[in-house]
Amino acid sequence: MKKYALTFFSIILYACGGNTTETQTDFSNITFTMDTVMVDPGEEIINLRGGLWNSTMNSDYSKLYLWDNQAFTLDIINLDELVLERKVPFEKEGPNGVGPNVNWIDLVDENQILLANFQGIGKFDLNGIKLSHHKLEKDKFEGDSLLEGEIFQRKSFPVAGGSVIYGLLVNPWLSPKVSLSKVDFEAKTIKKMKLPGEEELPDYVVNGNTENISTIITSEKNLQKFGNKLILSSTGYTDLYILDLKNDSVYHVDYSPKLSAKAKKGGYPSEVNTVERLKEIIQVIHGEINFQPLIWDDKNKRFYRFSFETSPMENTDWPLFQPAVLKPLSKLFLSILDEDFNLLGESEVSHLGSVPIYAFVKDGKIWYYVNVDDELGFVRMAFD
Repeated sequence: MKKYALTFFSIILYACGGNTTETQTDFSNITFTMDTVMVDPGEEIINLRGGLWNSTMNSDYSKLYLWDNQAFTLDIINLDELVLERKVPFEKEGPNGVGPNVNWIDLVDENQILLANFQGIGKFDLNGIKLSHHKLEKDKFEGDSLLEGEIFQRKSFPVAGGSVIYGLLVNPWLSPKVSLSKVDFEAKTIKKMKLPGEEELPDYVVNGNTENISTIITSEKNLQKFGNKLILSSTGYTDLYILDLKNDSVYHVDYSPKLSAKAKKGGYPSEVNTVERLKEIIQVIHGEINFQPLIWDDKNKRFYRFSFETSPMENTDWPLFQPAVLKPLSKLFLSILDEDFNLLGESEVSHLGSVPIYAFVKDGKIWYYVNVDDELGFVRMAFD
């Protein structure tokens, strides 16, 4: 069995001036103490080829569930003990088959999980047994129309034992347009939520059509669940849409940071015909402000949100679809909002050196994923 020593280090970050005392009222000076912890996989290997892209967590963040699309296993990781608890093998085909791949996963409860792909959504127990299967089929649902090729985008959320799913419906091959939707597989109904003021948002779409590539560049939409609320956010602007699951009502909120822009500038060309020009446009888009998903702190009843700008990459051999979070960091900001999404304060935290990804709050600290020599680790940030 591999032995792991806990690496501990401390960094105090000072923002917006030289005062070393944290201002509790406006958060103008935010200080952290940080350490890095590693997960012990025992004799097994945790496949981090896709990072934590295809993962989910339980409600108290005591367990992480990571899908391995190569081995067709579900890794259950105990975050209290920082150990790989077990690997659950799944079948690719047959009565308990998950299909050729898994696009997204989410827990139904502590004993059941959804594994979804283009062919449908399967509900399984944590021994790999399929309990049910749902499929989106055009003309077989009432209510709002299911467009040709629409599927649930990662990430979606089950309620009512998995028979009702809230998520973003999208045709990934034809359009960047997403619809915040509720699908009831038992009642065979679809409800697409109307987003007030959506047409006024500063969004963008760049169509790249070259000899070898056909692609659409647009802002990434993120859907998160906190208690009885779903929050829809974008990488391109501060605006948020809040869906109250109790009554299926949606409302719109936003805020205006003082340290950064509240949205990308836009004005990008709608059509690009060369790879070189496409890379230039992507550099501009990523160099402007990029907003990360919200992080909920249940103990202090507030949200954290990182945002960042990247530096131009001088060479041109970087992968075309390299995400902004992996590019050289220019500036990094942390905004703090109350539970009603009012901005409490913000600070520049570029000293972190990289953008926190797959972040969550556990035990009063912000945790975020790091790959340490192909081993699973987490940086933990404690507010001083």
